[in-house]
Amino acid sequence: MRLGVVTAILYCVQFSPELNDAEVERIADMVLERPFYDLAVEEEYAGIEAVLAAPDWEDDLSWQPHAEAAVRDFLRRLLQRLDALRPWREPPFRSLESNRWEEYRTGRLLAHVRLYPPPQDPLFSRLRPVPGDEHELRATLLRLRSGDEVALIAPPSSGTGDAALMAVAPHRPAPQVIEAFVTHTGYARERVTPAVRRWWRRPVLPAGVRPTG
Repeated sequence: MRLGVVTAILYCVQFSPELNDAEVERIADMVLERPFYDLAVEEEYAGIEAVLAAPDWEDDLSWQPHAEAAVRDFLRRLLQRLDALRPWREPPFRSLESNRWEEYRTGRLLAHVRLYPPPQDPLFSRLRPVPGDEHELRATLLRLRSGDEVALIAPPSSGTGDAALMAVAPHRPAPQVIEAFVTHTGYARERVTPAVRRWWRRPVLPAGVRPTG
């Protein structure tokens, strides 16, 4: 049986001398707050459970130092810890299907977001080229823990400038959505500038982003 999410977990503990309770707590926090492969917690849990139930594993685990028996025991304790933490909250943010991005390109401009290179930027790696876009825009659509849905639309990777934080109607008042975005993504507040409409100051947006709301 392929290990799936368990392989990602093992990469996170490969340099841990022991698979102790502190490691169980650390990985449980990752499962809940920074889901592997952007899976729902229920999917991560089911993946771990299925691996534990399999008598044989197909994956080559020679690259990691922990014996299979120790790994199985660790996974059992991880599931127990996850059970103890029920009911599970939604993760801080999750990706949405990118096929809706056209709605956001012409949606409501909420704020300008200053991007940094990874690892300083929490969403840089989630920005994906928009297929077929003439301006080579990058975008990621997110559902925040607050329930708000937003898009971050950025210039090409070779370009410069801020990303645009967008929403589509109906949505909560812009200040509330911006606050949720900052809270749940971890962006520094000084990097998120609310959009202010002034006739003498037209916002600088990534080419191809045309707010109408």
